[in-house]
Amino acid sequence: MRLESFAAIRLSNQSARIMRSVIEEAGLAWKPLLSEAGIPADLMDEPDGVLSGAQELRLQEVFAQATRHLPGVWFRAGLQYRLMSHGPLGLAVLTADTFGAGLRLMASYMALTFSLMQYSLVEEAGELIAVAADDTQVPPDYREFSQERALGSVTQFLNDIHPSLSPILKIESVLDATRGRHECGVVLGIPIIFGAPVTQWILRPGVAQAPLPLASPLLEETYGKLCARLVDEARVSDEVVGQLYALLVRSTRRFPAAPEACRILGLSERTLYRRLAAQGLTFGQMVDQVREQRAIYLLDTTSMSIEAVAEALGFAETASFSRAFKRWRGTAPQRFRSRV
Repeated sequence: MRLESFAAIRLSNQSARIMRSVIEEAGLAWKPLLSEAGIPADLMDEPDGVLSGAQELRLQEVFAQATRHLPGVWFRAGLQYRLMSHGPLGLAVLTADTFGAGLRLMASYMALTFSLMQYSLVEEAGELIAVAADDTQVPPDYREFSQERALGSVTQFLNDIHPSLSPILKIESVLDATRGRHECGVVLGIPIIFGAPVTQWILRPGVAQAPLPLASPLLEETYGKLCARLVDEARVSDEVVGQLYALLVRSTRRFPAAPEACRILGLSERTLYRRLAAQGLTFGQMVDQVREQRAIYLLDTTSMSIEAVAEALGFAETASFSRAFKRWRGTAPQRFRSRV
């Protein structure tokens, strides 16, 4: 889904709680990561807690960086995203008439799936044959995370729709088989073909027509309407924050100052600051988040000098960038780069 749409949505804290449990199991400190993502620690203990999409996205970035050195951890995290983790969306899918109808509901409310990956249904001669994933809307520095997590999460989602059906024939993934991924197929009990041009879950013939055991037209309508309301309300309440986040991410050589951002977005500064404050954010924090995300990507994936990275991020001096990076990550940029 589009970045601005994801950043604008309101989501349950279930995904964040899953990431916290994975961090704890790995023996890492999770409170600093929540702080980096701008998420209050006490929100994690509320069963009905709600995050902004921007907070969820930021936590995914922080989580991916903190666990990058742990092979297979993103896949194992994905296994914890069961169908019911998606709240009203999961309930709407379960109460659909058939397996295929459930998948079409999922495709209609992509904004509630905790993912920037865009999922589409593949049909051939009128038959639903696969679920395909497109990662072009995912920032490059954590596409690998999103793809590996999806090996677990999407597979669980499909299996949970009808537990006794075994709907997946095989999985094709754009990932390679490094980092222990060859074991994913063993864990899932499903063949996985790595290095494919497109990631997709190939369905067993005829599975789309299979009736679901919990089918209920009344409940499907009820939960479907709730999904629609959540998406509509979220787009209205956080649209400004999502648009600002997308604007900053798209910025190249420099980030716009607040007055320029307001001009581009067609807002008054007062409106922008008020909408940010409602999400517990400031303009500077938004810029900092995007700068940190881009800095980590450039340090990890390019051979650019520290001076060039600082310039690319809009810092007037390399020393200013080094101080900012140490504040973000607790270490100097060069030391961070040489950690692996």
